[in-house]
Amino acid sequence: MDTAHDAAELHVSRTDHDDGWTVAVDLHPVNDEAVTAEVVDDTAIIALDTPMVRTEFDVALPDSGGTASLHNGVLVVEGPALNTSAPGR
Repeated sequence: MDTAHDAAELHVSRTDHDDGWTVAVDLHPVNDEAVTAEVVDDTAIIALDTPMVRTEFDVALPDSGGTASLHNGVLVVEGPALNTSAPGR
């Protein structure tokens, strides 16, 4: 990833399952050690800190309650089944 990349150019995929959902963000070739991710409500806040790039961006999640993990340059956020019983959903 170089300075010309931004959050809009990332490869983000979303998968819904019977028991939850998964959002994957491909950050390759950034090393896992250069990535910090935090889930706040229905947003993943991702910070990159490399010699070439220092930036932070948000990725929308389908619902709140997700947990993030990083595996070989891919950020994976997994959450429980979507809350369809809440008002306004």
